Parts: sequence; structure tokens; C-alpha cells
Amino acid sequence: MRLVAAVTACLGLIAGAIVVAGPAMSAPSHELVITSTAFSGIDQTPGDGVCLTAAGTCTLRSALEESNALKGAPGAVVITVQPGLSGTIRPVMTRSAANWMQTSAVSSWDDGAFYRITAPVTIDLDNRLSIIPTSESVEGAAFEVAGPDVVLKNFTNILSSGTSIVMGEQAKRVSLTGGSTVTKENYYPERFVVYRQGASDISVSDYSLQGFFHESQQTSGLFLFNATTTTPMKNITISRVSVNYTSGGTCNGSDGSGCRTNLTTFSPRDSNVVLDGFSFQDSVVKNLNGATGFKFSNGGNSGVRLSNLTISGNQFLNSTGDGSGDEYAFITLPPGTLNGENKISRNDIVRAASGQSIAIRWDGLTRSGTVPSGLSITDNFIDGYDSSIRLSRSGLTTVSGNTFGTRSGSQGRPATGEETGDGGALLVDNGTDSNLSVATWFPTSNAAVVAAPSSAALVAKPRAGFTGGTCAAEFAVQRPVTGQNIPTGPVSLDLYWTADRTAEIYLGRVTGVTAATASVTVALPVGPQPLAGATAPISAQAVNATTGDVSGFVRVQTHVETTPQLTSSQFSRTVAVTGNCRPTLALEQAAGQNDPTMSRDLRYLLTSSLPLDPSTVTPDDVQLAATATANTLDTARINPRVVSVTPVAGKNGLQFEVVARVDDSAAVSAGIAAGRVTSTSGLSNTAAATSVDAGITFVNPLQVTAPRFTLVTGEKKGKTYALMLRAGAPVPTSPVTFSSQVDAVGVENGVHLSTDAPVIAPGGRSTEPIVVKASAGDVRANTKATIAATVASSDTNYDGLVVPSVNPFLFATDPTIDIEKRAFAAVTDASTPATIEQTGTPVLTGSRLVDGQAVCFVYTVTNRSADDWVTNLHDILVTDSDLRLGTGGLIGSIPQLAVGDSKKVAACGTIFSNGSAEGWRR
Repeated sequence: MRLVAAVTACLGLIAGAIVVAGPAMSAPSHELVITSTAFSGIDQTPGDGVCLTAAGTCTLRSALEESNALKGAPGAVVITVQPGLSGTIRPVMTRSAANWMQTSAVSSWDDGAFYRITAPVTIDLDNRLSIIPTSESVEGAAFEVAGPDVVLKNFTNILSSGTSIVMGEQAKRVSLTGGSTVTKENYYPERFVVYRQGASDISVSDYSLQGFFHESQQTSGLFLFNATTTTPMKNITISRVSVNYTSGGTCNGSDGSGCRTNLTTFSPRDSNVVLDGFSFQDSVVKNLNGATGFKFSNGGNSGVRLSNLTISGNQFLNSTGDGSGDEYAFITLPPGTLNGENKISRNDIVRAASGQSIAIRWDGLTRSGTVPSGLSITDNFIDGYDSSIRLSRSGLTTVSGNTFGTRSGSQGRPATGEETGDGGALLVDNGTDSNLSVATWFPTSNAAVVAAPSSAALVAKPRAGFTGGTCAAEFAVQRPVTGQNIPTGPVSLDLYWTADRTAEIYLGRVTGVTAATASVTVALPVGPQPLAGATAPISAQAVNATTGDVSGFVRVQTHVETTPQLTSSQFSRTVAVTGNCRPTLALEQAAGQNDPTMSRDLRYLLTSSLPLDPSTVTPDDVQLAATATANTLDTARINPRVVSVTPVAGKNGLQFEVVARVDDSAAVSAGIAAGRVTSTSGLSNTAAATSVDAGITFVNPLQVTAPRFTLVTGEKKGKTYALMLRAGAPVPTSPVTFSSQVDAVGVENGVHLSTDAPVIAPGGRSTEPIVVKASAGDVRANTKATIAATVASSDTNYDGLVVPSVNPFLFATDPTIDIEKRAFAAVTDASTPATIEQTGTPVLTGSRLVDGQAVCFVYTVTNRSADDWVTNLHDILVTDSDLRLGTGGLIGSIPQLAVGDSKKVAACGTIFSNGSAEGWRR
């Protein structure tokens, strides 16, 4: 795994890769079309703009001769292949002017070149023409580029007895893009591209290579830098190249499929080769066995003169190299000074099961103390090497964000030897005069999974691109108190996870650390994290994606924040990681929630042990159970539902408010099943939410003053009722509007209302009285009609509640209930109607009552039904139009009253203004 970003101190050093200047192209003025695959064929009149041999064809040679003679502007001359033409050009291996365009040496090994380019041209072979030699009797190049502004496109299987393409001293602004060259027929080819001194702004991109014979370390290589003077080669770029050597195969005169050679070669490998600006990027190289990758040195004291190097974004897999020890690292930098900005970054460098012992090696020779080296080694993944990064006499060299596979040489846990070791199995080895041998901070406590960073913790920014979620863990670190060089001033700490004792996953960085101790919080990635393997991808897993269990260890690397380069330490000791990253849940009544309640919103609080992903905590995840209570009007219309789930502000995903509603009285409980919600780590809850009290009883606040009464058809006064709120119900903030409807039985018998849209006004407690009448006519005694209603309001406490229904019982003649109301003052025992009459003084008609005087009323109810309608009466409700008496005007109820019987009910109150007392009958 690789570093997300370096701190400001090293940004300048690890600036972008080399930009190769390309030709400023103009529109084509000459298109020369190859019509023949013949090797021979000289242009008859070079410079006339016509490609024509004596045979009447246009060969590759005649096209180049014409192009060289035209000397057109960049892009003006284009050489293409005739549609439908394809095949292989077979060179004549006799070096003569009649056969070869260049008969003098073009490199230290190539005695000439089949084809020579001296003027600006674009050549597109469309991957249809190849050049393959049949002999190696004379060593020559296929092409020599000896001029500027050349574009080579779609070159496939361009081979020779020596080098495919030589970029000569006059080659400037040359690009080769697209194509593939593989040695299959024989082992004659030894080099793909040779760069000569003076060549500049040369790029090879989007190309595939395989094969090439390996004659020796100094004479063979896919990309060989060959200088006989110290004139610099500048701005050489190789990008998006694929080199996939076979793991076996044959390499001889009849089969070149098993050939393999160096990736790069420098000849001579000393200061005669001056390379200013070399970039190898975004490429894949596999099975580089018995050959070298980047060997810039020649022994401990000499090497090429190198500046502005970039090796970035590549995969180097299953390599064995060619030798072991300091001089045979996969990347062996030249001893001594590196000028400019040099970086090795974002590469996967994975050795085969055996082979070279070091991945990256540099001896700066004269660099020491606080002298910046000009080199940064960042964000690489290295695996399989005995010693991964080894420095000596390199001054200050930024080495950060690099990760190491489990096959990397390292010190056994607790790995304290990793902090100060030298020359052994180490991930990073700061040898003599390298990074001041600065001591590293180290962890002092196990890393434990936490719900959120502690208030004082430094939070590392996690690496971008983790596969899956992350889980936070926190641990303590401290500044070293012993060692060769104790870091002072602000430091940055790189944090890593390892399964055992390397550093497979980079967890991020904290910066500006100045105290002697600190707590740091890291994000552990959940599930397998892909890593490069030698022959197949591998992975590392800090958090098990199934169980949520964490494993492994964490460690630290320190960088003193010096400029322009960091002072980077070796790796610290390790400490274990403990805990589990699956969330556990609790769901309870929210604080302050009344129970029972007439407020519509039933509030619960969901609490998680770890931060939850809000997008996974939805109303659908909460399960409600609603049970009818004694106050339930209609069990079929309770309608339990969750209306919202909202993260609690400032709780970092650890708490959510759940709001539920029902439409009728009910006991409501809430729960969350296992596997319903997911933490930010991507793991779901393994168990259902626990609760101590997740039940809330809702009481429907709507009532009617008279839910049942008798109604005589044709009676002029009718009966009244009102819709009202229970005591303690929320005060309406908007009109509460009812819509009433008489059922079919009532409609058939002419039952009608004074209003079918009564309203409780904002701040009110009841509707105005609703008068119910029935048209005159015969009806079977005690016929039950129903008046149902719905309610709508902008006040959510009332909108959509179940409204209690009203049942008039119809009679064609009045069953004749007589109610006599008598007033009594000075009552000493108001417990029953009888005691009121015994202890009180009757208030006669015309008597005056005074303010504040207590008065009790006795209602004598007599069943006087007779004739055809003689009946025992049931469920008689006695009401008074004065709603201050009884409960909202309801004085009492009489379950049954036989014909001729009387029963009494009573209510007491206080007079609020002078008035007369008067009895009446109804």
C-alpha cells in the first residue's frame, strides 16, 4: 500500500515526472504509401515528392529516402502502408550501400542500420509490416534515427541482428508509440532501443516487449544507454510499456520465445554516460530473471552520472535479478551525487521466491549530515527482499509511505531491532551518514478499536482507495529517549499495519507532532486489501469482513520535518491491535419521552457502539409492534410506522433519533433486527438491538361527549354531541377539521347533522355542539345508526387520527325518559344523589344564588315508555348542556332502566355569577 500524500517539506522534491518535448506538428503535405514488403528498392528521384523504385513500387527504404530528401517540417511528411498490404521484411545481411541505408557503426555493436531517418517524418506501419532477420552474420540495427521531430507509430516485431531502433546523437523529439515486438523465430536480436550521447526528448509508450538475447551485462538490454562521449542524454521517457517474459521457453537460433535480457543497460556503466532526465513510468515488467532492472552503478565507487530520475507507477513482478548483495539490487543507484529531483514512487517491486537480496540501494558516498540528497523513495510496495531499502552516506533522503509484504526481511516481533539495526534484514536501513540515523517514535500501548477518536488524539488521514470501509483504532506513541539521534522539533509520523512484523498496509500520517507523547487514531481497512504478488495478486486483512475481528499489529516511522527533504527514520517496534469492528446496538425510549403520552411523535434513541453509515439507518430498518389498549377505538387502524430516523447532531453517527407514530391508542415497541444497519466500516450489526424499555403507550386524545344516545324520529330538538380533546392533550396549533358521515342505516332513516365538518379551533378543546336529528317516520325500535368521522390538520398531533364514532339508537315514538333536575345548596355530603337530597337545602324556582356558592344538581331519570314501545332501556347517558358539570357535560350513565323505574345521578359545581335556580324536565 502507498502513501496518500507527502508533507509540504518534500513536495518540491517529488515533483511531477519528466515532460518530453514533442514536435510542433503541421498538416501533412506529402503522404508516401508503402506498396511492397521488399527489403531492397531505392527511390529513383529522392526529393521529388514521389516514392518510386525502378520496379514501380514504394518500399520502406525508398519512402525513407524520399522523406530524408524532402526535409519537411514536423508532421509534413507521413509514411503509411497501403491498405491490404501486410507481411514481413527480410533484411539482406550484407552490409553495403545497396542493401543498408547506413553502413557505418551506429552504436558500439551495430555496424550499420538497415534504415536511416534524418529528417522530420511520421511513420505509421499500422502493425502490418514487420522486420525480422534470418541471420546474425553481421550485427546491425533495423532503424537509426539521426534527425529531429520523428514520430514512429504502430511498430510491431521490428527486429534485427542487433538493435531494433538506435536513437542517434542527432535524435531530438522522437516518439515511438503503439505496437509489440517479440522474439519468436530466433535469438538474433539483443537490444530494442539504444540511446546515444546527445539524444534528447525521446519517448517510448504503449508498447509490449518480450525476448531479446542476453549476451552480457554490458552489451544487451531492452533499453540500452550507450555513450562514447560525455555529451548528456536528456529527457528519456518510457511509459506504459509491458514486458512479460516467459517463465520457461527456449532461446536459440530457431526459437527466441524464451530469451530474456536486462530491462535497462548502461554502457559503459560509469561517468561517461550522462543521463539528465530519465523517466520509467506506469509499466509492467514480469519474470525478469537472470537479468537486471536498473543497475546504474559499477561497483562501489563508480556509476553513471544521473539526474532527474523518475521510476514511478510500475509493477516489477517475479524478478530474480542477476546476483545478490549491494551491487545487484533491483534498483542500484549510482554511487555519489544525484542532481536535480529524483524519485522512486508508487511501484510494486516483488521478487520471485529467490534472487537478488535488495530492492533499492544507494550509497551517496559524499552525502552526510543535513545535506539534502535529492532523492525520495515513497509509496512503494516491496516484497520478497532480504533488505528492502538500504541507504548509506546519503544525507537526508525522504523514505515514506512504503509498504512491505510478508516475505520481506525484517526483525522478529516486537521488532525493536528494526529501530536501530544496520546491515541486516531490515525494511529500511539508514546506514552510515544517512538521515542522521534519526531514532523513531514508537507505540507504547496496544491499538484498540474505538467508536470515535478521543478529544486529544491525532487523527491520521487514511489512505485513499481502501477496498471497503474502515474501523477506527487508537494507540499511544512516544518520542524516543535513547538512540543515536533523538528527533527534535515537529515530526510527522507514518502509521502502518502488519499481520506479523513487516508493514503491509499504510494507514496514513499525522503531522506537526511536538509533545513527548501523543495518542493517534488510525482507520483500519475492513476486508482483504489487494497487494501485488509475484505471480498472482495477494492481499492483507486488518479487519475480518465477516466477523469484524481485528488482528495484527501497528508500527510507526518518523520523519523530522526538515526542508527541502524530510529526515526519515527506520521502522519502529510493533504493538497488537485489539477489538471488534461490528456495531452493537441499543434502542430505548428517548430521554424526556412521556409514557403514556398523547403527543403523536413517539421518540426512541438508537445508540451504536461504532459510528453507523447514515444511509443504512432508515425507517425500514426499525421494526414496530403495536398492541391495542383499553382506549383503542379500532385495532385495524392503529397503523404503526416510523416517520423519521435522524442522526443526532455532534454524535458522529453513534446516535440516531427514531420517531414513530400510530393513528389510535396502542402500546408501541421498537426494535432493529440483526444485519439491518451498517457501520462506517461496512460491517452490519450481528445481533438485534438490545433494550431495557423500548415501549411507549400512545393514548388517542380525541373523545366525543355522547358516543351513544336515543333519537326519536321527527323530534324537533334532536340530540347533541361534541368532539373534544382529552385532558392533557396537546394544544392544537392549527385547525383540527373533522369530516362526518352518516352510515346507510342512518341515511335511510333521515339522520342528519347540523354540520358535517365541525372544527376544533387552534388553542381550543372542543367543537361546537353538533345537533343530530332524524326525519319523522316509522323505524324499528332501537335501530342503531353510526356517525363516523375522519380528521385532518396541519398539526401532526391530530392529522389522520382515528376519530371515535357516535351511535344514535332510533325510535319512532319517544320511549319517554323523564329527567327531573333539582338544585340543592348547602350540601354537606355530596357522595351520592341520596345524600345530596338528605343533607342539602332545595333551591326553589326564583331563588337567588351568589357568586362562588356551591350547588349540587340531582337528575331523576324515569323510564315512561308505554304502548307498542314498552321497552327496557339500556346504556342511558345523562348529559347537561352546561359543559362545566360532570365530565364535559356528561353527568353519568345508567346501564339498564326497566319500564316505570327511576334512577338518579348527580353533579356538583360552583356558581360564577348571580342567577336563578330553576328545575325543568326533559
